[in-house]
Formats: sequence, structure tokens, C-alpha cells
Amino acid sequence: MRNSSFLILLLILITLFACSEKKDDSKASYAGPKSELFGIDMMYTDSARKVVRMVTGVQLTLASEDRIYPKEIKLWFFDKKGNITSEVRGDSAHYYRQKNTYKIIGHVVIHNIEKEETLKTDEFNWLPAEKRIFTDKAVQLRTRTELVNGVGLDAAQDFSSYSLRQVRNSVVAVEGMPTN
Repeated sequence: MRNSSFLILLLILITLFACSEKKDDSKASYAGPKSELFGIDMMYTDSARKVVRMVTGVQLTLASEDRIYPKEIKLWFFDKKGNITSEVRGDSAHYYRQKNTYKIIGHVVIHNIEKEETLKTDEFNWLPAEKRIFTDKAVQLRTRTELVNGVGLDAAQDFSSYSLRQVRNSVVAVEGMPTN
């Protein structure tokens, strides 16, 4: 009797497990980007006036609506007449939607065309709503007459005005100094 009770219990357990609902694994969560765009050439305007042009190879939009630009990114800033005033390039960038902030990363070069000034740094932040850029990283600024090294920078987004937070050293150019 004992063996038959055991067998009946075993058969009931096997039947219960065999009939139990199978979990649907097809709804596994996707961790990749929400969208991928290639060959980006985007123009930001204000009242039908060109303000900034952005060119990059790839834009990944995440579920949070943040955007990652894993390839080189280039920006051109325009004045009210539509002339390019400055240009920026970096190895990659990240747009933080919640803060409406861009972080340009890696071998960043900002060139003010009119003033013939070039700034180099490892990264900077661009706040489009405030029309300003800043960095806490080391910077190198080359003007027509000086080469200035420092740490930290605050500037207008078109690099028309700026201030270095800490100047480490400054070298005044002599005639014939290379302008790299």
C-alpha cells in the first residue's frame, strides 16, 4: 500500500509540473539603443536663422532619450548674418536629455575663425539653452600672439568670449612662431 501511495503521489506531482504554465521568455528586456541613425547632418535654427550645424557618423538614442554619438562629431556655430564664427570637433559626444547638455569627449578642438584662436582640451560641456561651454579639464589656448596652458574654461558657445579659470603658463609668440 505504501508503494502504491508513493506512486500515486509521484504521478500527481509529475502531472502538476507537466501541466504548469510555461513562462514566456520572448518578452526578455532589450538593452540596446531605441534607435540608430547614420550620416547625421543636422541644422539647429532659431526663428529660421541658422545657429549650429552638427555632423557625425552615428547617433544612438537610448530609452532615456539620451543620445550617444560614438563617432567623430563636428559643430559649426553661425552669427546672425549666417556666417560661420567657430567650429568644434571631438572624438565622440553624449547628449543628456534631462539636463539638455552635450558633453564632447576626446581630442576636442575649438577654433574661432575670426579671432584665429584655437583651444584644445580632452572634453567640454555645451549648454545650448544658456549658449555657453565650459570644462574643468586642462586646456591649451593658442592666440595670434600667445600659447596659454591652464585648467578650466568658461566661454560663449561660439567661443567669441572666454575666461580661463587657472593659467598654468603662457608663452608670448615671436615672429615666425608656428601656429599649430
